[in-house]
Amino acid sequence: MGKTHEALEWAEREYQVRSHATPPAVLPARRQEPPRRTWPRPSMKPYEDLKTNLVNRYPEGSLKTILFAPMAHGVGASTTAINFATTLARDSRLKVLLIDVNLRTPSFHGVFKIDHSNGISDLVKDVGEILPIKVGPGNLDVIPCGGPYSEPVNLFGSNGFDKFLKKMKDTYDFVVLDAPPIPGYSDCRVLCPKVDGVILVLEAGKTRRHAALSAKKDVEEAGGKLLGVVLNKRRYYIPEFIYRRI
Repeated sequence: MGKTHEALEWAEREYQVRSHATPPAVLPARRQEPPRRTWPRPSMKPYEDLKTNLVNRYPEGSLKTILFAPMAHGVGASTTAINFATTLARDSRLKVLLIDVNLRTPSFHGVFKIDHSNGISDLVKDVGEILPIKVGPGNLDVIPCGGPYSEPVNLFGSNGFDKFLKKMKDTYDFVVLDAPPIPGYSDCRVLCPKVDGVILVLEAGKTRRHAALSAKKDVEEAGGKLLGVVLNKRRYYIPEFIYRRI
């Protein structure tokens, strides 16, 4: 009992000491900042590959004006045209011009945050010379859509547009045009024979085979030269590099 009594007394004294001690300071909980959401930048490799394929396939100077023609609104043709032109302009030796000839749903002025009051539609007006706007890296210029115009077929079929396009072709190494969808719009078919080549832009999983073949036929019957097809929004269910080996 003696040892038990001594142990109880020691425990009592220890309790008294601890109960009168200054309690430890309680630090406020540190606010956890939410993780910053970062958006992945699109890979430019597909556009580098497209540039390499086109430049190597055609002799120098034979392919200067390229029209990107989508199958429908929202398939990414404008993004493809912009990124392709940006890739071309990375070569400091090349002067590249982007022209927004999609007067149906123009987008370049919004993407580049530029004024579009003076642009391609002003060819039908007496507004003087249309001046390209310097944007982006390298020697990349843009001509936006211009003011509203309800007759794009008449514009693109005019002698004034032909003279303008020839002047741009003589001034720049490459002229990249973003067009409205080829199915259902005559203005795109009017543009096809006026450029050196046409690239169809399709959306994976949505563009039907018969629709793509019909668009190909439209380009060729209009007198355009089909360079190839870009397939956008493709989903990879296994790592992308494996697809390259299949």
